[in-house]
Amino acid sequence: MQTKQFWDTQALNFPRYNETKDQFQQMLISILKEKNIITKKSSLLDIGCGTGIYTIPLAKNVKNIVALDISSTMLNILKEDAWNNNLNNIIQTECSNWQDFNSDDKFDVVFASLSAAFNDDNDFDKILNHSNKHVVFLDFIDTKGSNFEKLLFDKFGIKEQVFNDTEKIKQCLDFKKLKYSTIPLTNHYVKTLDKKSAVVKIEELLNVSEFDKILSNEEILELLQPLTIDNKVKEEFNMKLELIYW
Repeated sequence: MQTKQFWDTQALNFPRYNETKDQFQQMLISILKEKNIITKKSSLLDIGCGTGIYTIPLAKNVKNIVALDISSTMLNILKEDAWNNNLNNIIQTECSNWQDFNSDDKFDVVFASLSAAFNDDNDFDKILNHSNKHVVFLDFIDTKGSNFEKLLFDKFGIKEQVFNDTEKIKQCLDFKKLKYSTIPLTNHYVKTLDKKSAVVKIEELLNVSEFDKILSNEEILELLQPLTIDNKVKEEFNMKLELIYW
């Protein structure tokens, strides 16, 4: 399990809500509205909300949201964006991991996007206990499609991390005989990082791989040179995702 300190350090380079670049979020919200999963009367629990790239647009379409995350730094960013979008009365933040989240409240919708909050069946049962009507998951069904990971594969043969969280969720639902629907989705995302942040990202990828060599900052910067323009490094994702809802 990743720690609070880890996610706090990730916060400043984490995706942040941007109204001009939220086409994917708007597409997702259109699906949820079309399926009558969210309405202006809905209460919603956003688990692992991060900096709020889904929380903010969702808050424009529901009655109220409890936004839960282990990182107080990410929640501070979310609160700032909520204030700037006049949503601070709709969004309530809770700093906690999912295991320690203590509430008797039930919500019309429990929502989790690309969340690292869940570890076992107890976590899943807790989600069901907090849901009045609907549960919505969004997660990877393959690699993240990261150009950083591709760079490491091309140079050193380091395999990209493959995700199968949606399969685990579907297995839990099948075991409990709960009917659900799925929709495959794709999302293309580009951002620029300063060189220091890009080096940290490469170091993190190396740490979770089986690569047994430590690269110096200079070696990593040389590796990143094809992606570097004007002292900024382009990070790009071509994501394959799956929406699961019931």
